[in-house]
Amino acid sequence: MSRAEVRGEPVEEPPAVAPVLAPAVAPGAVRGPVPGPGAARSPSALWTLGLFRSELLITFRRWRTLALLAVLAAVPVLVGIAVKIETSDGSPAGGGGEGPAFISQVSNNGLFLVFTALAATLPFFLPMAIGVVAGDAIAGESSAGTLRYLLVAPAGRSRLLLTKYATVIAFCLAATLVVAVSALAVGALLFPVGDLTTISGTRITYTEGLGRALLIALVVAASLVGVAALGLFVSTLTGSGIAAMATTVGLLITVQILDQIPQLDALQPYFFSHYWLSFADLMREPVYWDDLVKNLGLQALYAAVFGSAAWARFTTKDITA
Repeated sequence: MSRAEVRGEPVEEPPAVAPVLAPAVAPGAVRGPVPGPGAARSPSALWTLGLFRSELLITFRRWRTLALLAVLAAVPVLVGIAVKIETSDGSPAGGGGEGPAFISQVSNNGLFLVFTALAATLPFFLPMAIGVVAGDAIAGESSAGTLRYLLVAPAGRSRLLLTKYATVIAFCLAATLVVAVSALAVGALLFPVGDLTTISGTRITYTEGLGRALLIALVVAASLVGVAALGLFVSTLTGSGIAAMATTVGLLITVQILDQIPQLDALQPYFFSHYWLSFADLMREPVYWDDLVKNLGLQALYAAVFGSAAWARFTTKDITA
């Protein structure tokens, strides 16, 4: 019995409660259980691919990214025109005939412009472009105030960081291929093409030369994964995209300078840029693999170290923007 019945007070009937009507379901919609407040859904593989696709579209639609790719595509054009003007009187370009630039061979075969352009852009232009994109990956989202909204989605910090790094790696490949394709087109337009002579003096067919050019482009792209991981780590340290980009490019220039100082020859084999030009060994017969393997191993080491540091920093930092 209730307290009112015990005390002899009149008991009022509770007001009738109108039934709650379920919202109308649109035709074709799939009805299912509504998750409770504490329910959590883990992102599926398709959701992860969708996030990666979204990051790719955002990255490659930015005017800054398009401008970087345009500059990279213009480098082979300028090199090709300069070689064409220099050799218009029959004099050889560059001179020497050895070294990774292959510039003395460009006038004899336009395919050598691919190797020359990659050698010209690898020390600075390509790493700078990668540093800009990698440095902006996390810090740019933070400065724009969108990082917290990204983490609201069921991505998780680790998954988001991995997606960002995969996007930077995709840009490494795209930037390298832009240089190679531009150089291939300009070389075929300005110079003769055909069978070519390797650094070792042997002759290979033009088709085999194209295969080696593609392999060299892939090796150059792989040579940039260390810079990508370094830039991603720097991007997790600050909330300013501009500061992260400037710091990454500054570190890149500093390492390049240190790699040229003879007194630091004991440390230079550990710099990420030390074996960058080893891709020239792919144009030898037989191919010299020693420096190529060292380069790829060093890049994997940098990717593992700075990728782990980026993960440790990003998964423990307070996200305020």
